[in-house]
Amino acid sequence: MAPQENNFVRALEALAAGKPVAVLDSEAREGETDLFIPGQFLQPKNLRWLRTLAGGELYISVGQEVAALFKLPFIGPALKETSWDVLKQMQKENDGMCQGSCSVSVSLDHRSTATGAPDVERSLTCRRLAELYQESSKKGLTPDEACAELGREFHTPGHVFLCRENDLGLKHRAGHTELSVALARAAGVTPVMVGCVMLSNEGDDYGALPPRLAEAWAVKNGVPFLTGEQVQQHILSKASNGVHNGVSNGNAH
Repeated sequence: MAPQENNFVRALEALAAGKPVAVLDSEAREGETDLFIPGQFLQPKNLRWLRTLAGGELYISVGQEVAALFKLPFIGPALKETSWDVLKQMQKENDGMCQGSCSVSVSLDHRSTATGAPDVERSLTCRRLAELYQESSKKGLTPDEACAELGREFHTPGHVFLCRENDLGLKHRAGHTELSVALARAAGVTPVMVGCVMLSNEGDDYGALPPRLAEAWAVKNGVPFLTGEQVQQHILSKASNGVHNGVSNGNAH
């Protein structure tokens, strides 16, 4: 097995076991490496690990099938419909980095939380969202029914932002949202992935952790490291060969 193929398999095995993977989108894009753990496995200690070792924004990537079942919007178009003028004035301008679109959806907390901020509470929010999707799918709930269940358990705004996959997945956009949920499907886990951006902690560099340092950190800590290009090559090549791999064909699962 070629080294690149072996590394991809290692990443899928790690995700299936509830372990983290590191994903660099592209040095020509954000140039950021995010750490991901499947939401269904997330515990407080995992979230603390993400928070302290990555250090950046914590968010949840959800697949298009999750977004469709729970009727989750992209926040940009939703805000365009608001009657609040200030929100209309603050509309995001999507540039090349966003590939013409922004994946941010709503923020939420589980209703059982107090402030929603501590690791024990945010991990519950993340894990329970994955579990609720699994339960709703297994029951065969309609989007209206699943949306009602979501509202019974979660409220917005909250302390965890969702980023939702577009309807064409990697064929349209290759950000961390699409890359992570494609990996989740390929690994056979629920496409609800908890991610955190790796930031630099050294010297006068207050930006994202440089890719070479992120990869070195991943190797040192036994965390599979993948680039967006590697993910796309494996996922899209299998899609072209008719192998199911989680790349969207435009329809919700």
